[in-house]
Amino acid sequence: MRRLGIALSLLALATGCERIMDRVAERALQRIDSRVLTSPDLQVVLCGTGSPLADPERASACTAVIAGGHFFLVDAGPGSWKNVDLANLPTGRLEGVFLTHFHSDHIGDLGEAETQSWIAGRMQPLDLYGPPGVARIAGGLAQVYAGDVDARVAHHGDAYMPRAAATFAPHETALGPEPDASAVVYDRDGLRVTMFRVDHRPVEPAVGYRFDWKGRAVVFSGDTRKSTSVVEHAKGADLLFHEALDPALVGRAAAAAKRLGLDRMAKLAGDIETYHTSPREAGEVARDAGVPHLVLTHLVPAPRNVLMERSFVHAVHESGYRGETTLGADGMRFALAPR
Repeated sequence: MRRLGIALSLLALATGCERIMDRVAERALQRIDSRVLTSPDLQVVLCGTGSPLADPERASACTAVIAGGHFFLVDAGPGSWKNVDLANLPTGRLEGVFLTHFHSDHIGDLGEAETQSWIAGRMQPLDLYGPPGVARIAGGLAQVYAGDVDARVAHHGDAYMPRAAATFAPHETALGPEPDASAVVYDRDGLRVTMFRVDHRPVEPAVGYRFDWKGRAVVFSGDTRKSTSVVEHAKGADLLFHEALDPALVGRAAAAAKRLGLDRMAKLAGDIETYHTSPREAGEVARDAGVPHLVLTHLVPAPRNVLMERSFVHAVHESGYRGETTLGADGMRFALAPR
């Protein structure tokens, strides 16, 4: 009888564990927040605020924008898809990705964005917007992931994993030669997205984006030197998400590499300063545009302590910008109610 009692106790314990595991599984499946699609707000989620420099707390460039039931990404850098998923966003409803340019730290997770949103339930091709070159990227990724698509369709069936949805639909827009050239690249259900030229030479093309929704606007600089084009297109916006490179910190890194005889590393570190914007310059852009809230992102190098964080923010204040300044971090959320 004692053994029977022990057996029954173990069975009860096992049953209890199974119930706990069932609850955990249910909660994991229910964590997707589809309410963001019905919210009236213009919403932004930072999914990657770092740079090509490896950082345990930051993925590379990626931002989610949700408005009017539409869900997009601006860029999809390495490691960013994990953050999109961890943000509990409705990944199966992802409609498209807007690319600012084609550096690897802005496109490295495009394949994951396409594949994982398809697995999550997307039933149509994923729109891919950007300057000329987008179609080439879409075609290349189709070849890279062809074997993956074949295997998943064969395993699950076309009804659940439609082959026609396992691809990108590229939308290329060539801007005029003017430094501040722009074009509306998306206009549906009250959400308008404008692409504008930025100065990331020798990288060309390079663009930024402005999202307008019900009297609210957010602007993404993309990678750029200090640019009058960003100033012009950020006028009247509520939020400006601007890249920022601290030249003093990068300069010290380049000098250290030189002292150690790492000439190649010193050369590369010295070069990157020439086609990015300093925190002070980002503040000047926000000041001149009259933007009430500046968010620094694509941080080079990513701040790892309070002193580095203060260096970025203090430089913005030196510009004379008096609006709100936020140092972006992966997972941050912003919501703007309609006006």
